[in-house]
Amino acid sequence: MSESEFGSKRPDTVVRVNQVGYLPAAEKRAIVAVADIEASADSDGTEADSSEPDPESFAVHAADDGSVAFEGRLSERITDPDAGEVVRQADFSGLSTPGEYVVEVDGERSPAFRIGPDVYEDTLVDAARLYTLKRSNTRIDDPMTGLDVEPGHTQDAAASLFFDDEFHESGEELDVVGGWYDAGDYGKYVPPAAVTVGQMLLAYERHPETFEAGQCDLPPGVSEADRAAGLPDLLVEAKFELEWLARMQRPDGAVYHKVAGEDWPSIDTLPVEDTRERFVFGLSTYGTAMYAAAMAMAARVYADFDAAFAERALANARDAQSYLESNPEPSFRFDEGQDGGSGPYRKDGDAGERFWAAAELLKTTGEERYADYLEAQVPEVFDRPVSPPVWSDASALGQWAYRSAGAADPDRAAAIDDAFLAYADDLSEAVAADGHRVALETEDYHWASSKLAVAKADLLLLANEIDPDERYVEAALDQVHYVLGRTPTGYSYVTGQGTYPPVNPHDRLVVSTGVGIPGMIVSGANRNGDDATLAAFIEAESPPPAKAYVDATASYSANEWAIDYTAPLFLALAAASER
Repeated sequence: MSESEFGSKRPDTVVRVNQVGYLPAAEKRAIVAVADIEASADSDGTEADSSEPDPESFAVHAADDGSVAFEGRLSERITDPDAGEVVRQADFSGLSTPGEYVVEVDGERSPAFRIGPDVYEDTLVDAARLYTLKRSNTRIDDPMTGLDVEPGHTQDAAASLFFDDEFHESGEELDVVGGWYDAGDYGKYVPPAAVTVGQMLLAYERHPETFEAGQCDLPPGVSEADRAAGLPDLLVEAKFELEWLARMQRPDGAVYHKVAGEDWPSIDTLPVEDTRERFVFGLSTYGTAMYAAAMAMAARVYADFDAAFAERALANARDAQSYLESNPEPSFRFDEGQDGGSGPYRKDGDAGERFWAAAELLKTTGEERYADYLEAQVPEVFDRPVSPPVWSDASALGQWAYRSAGAADPDRAAAIDDAFLAYADDLSEAVAADGHRVALETEDYHWASSKLAVAKADLLLLANEIDPDERYVEAALDQVHYVLGRTPTGYSYVTGQGTYPPVNPHDRLVVSTGVGIPGMIVSGANRNGDDATLAAFIEAESPPPAKAYVDATASYSANEWAIDYTAPLFLALAAASER
């Protein structure tokens, strides 16, 4: 795709599909834009007049020889205010023969896609090995992508504490080597790290057969001992981050907040070139709680692979929980200057995260004292509405951990089940009514909207485990279809996936090396225009919410990746692989 003022040339796709493909037995739909609608700030979705008749039928052609594989009638018109369009849907669920296809409507063709039982395997592999390629302090020579970088930020082995506390003086060196670069920057942050690892481990617990040793063809020299021991590649990578998280824990169980420099390196800075002093900043109760939850999960998941590591993880989780019990009020340590070269990841409350920590410890240990803690300290979270897990609200992960713990109170667990099912009923109904079958409401088209869509899919899949319902599964798959290219913009929002993926992500590793790294879910459509480039596009084009996106390096609020953006994809694709 060529460059324009706002990044890559925008796809001109009238017929929109999942550009990676569809499972043979699953529902398959293309979205066909048939008209624009007029919209105002208080739009009621009224359609604009059109003198052109709508197409009524569609055909699916084999991509190689153009033969017709399926024909059908388009759906009735559906007004999609968030896309600013009237659309019709082409349902070709009856086509299940593996192959490569295009959908044609009135002379307009979709991007090519595949149908096959293994259609998402490469995407899953790309998502997992992405984290390996984003390791700090690690030599990466990757034949698959061509990424070849020396270890970056080795100075993290002697990072300076930014403040005095009861264990260290300001400027004292701490070894916080390892871990992933959080996003397009080179910072490393506890809250997104913990919620990312938690979602990885949840995906493994729910679908262990999907994740195998050797499936990702990891670069040579990376975690050789763990790979030789037979750890599934996903767990190899999660362990690398867990080991960094452990280095962030104080002797009293509290966990520091982040590791970064005092100012931002330029966008074209290689990791090895960023030799500035690195600091350990901040400390929070919610980050400590998220750490405790992730470590408690690790104690379960790694027990059969590395008993010693699992035991250390449980001890780490218990220490963090002890700190939380001794410090019952939410707290966040902030020192002037700590956000000069890194993201804040700051919030006020911590009830949802405390709930997640104690629930995971209850599930891992079966010890009644953790159930007592939940009832005494954060009982309100039992009744909190189910919401997609994000770094700033992990309560749904805690609710799921509690209801699946053997020591859970049956009445409490049943109430949580009812809440998940009610959420899934409402969401699947909303997805079915949406023109593009997206789970996002108008106000959801904000920073990281793409991640939010897949996180909602994961809740639908968890609800399906409580009470199987094909509506939940199909609505969840619709979100996979969305991020893989069935979007109002025509873009896939995952790098390296589909015909029109992002090619200009806001990412220092990509920009400095010139190497594309597949598997990144970028932020996506953001109606708020939270950076200058996106704001200029919105000012110039007045796009509807679902089209407020640019594939431009400068647009960090639309085109940056972060570790917790791709994280929900593991459960979604693992569940899909079993269909």
